[in-house]
Amino acid sequence: MTTCRVSLLIFVLPFVLLAHAEQSAPSPILVFTHVTVIDGTGAPARPAMTVVMMEGRISAVGTTGEVPVPPEAQVVDASGKFMIPGLWDMHVHLSLSRFLSGMMRL
Repeated sequence: MTTCRVSLLIFVLPFVLLAHAEQSAPSPILVFTHVTVIDGTGAPARPAMTVVMMEGRISAVGTTGEVPVPPEAQVVDASGKFMIPGLWDMHVHLSLSRFLSGMMRL
């Protein structure tokens, strides 16, 4: 029974800490420059774009050099990278109990 509790703690604790950090820390403004945007509509990829994210949401998208970058923003040069806005990784395995209990034996 204690192995199960420890496994649960190891699995749940990072999510609790992340939720607390999100509540207490202000969301920074994040800007990706020179990124190739694929919008998922079937339109051709758009190279050399700037994507501005405020409060966890996309607030502006446009050609690099034409989109204003807030002075307090954290800027990421995403040259050679691709961005697909709205794509979520929903592939999750929740059956980790055997793996975690094996890790506890080490």
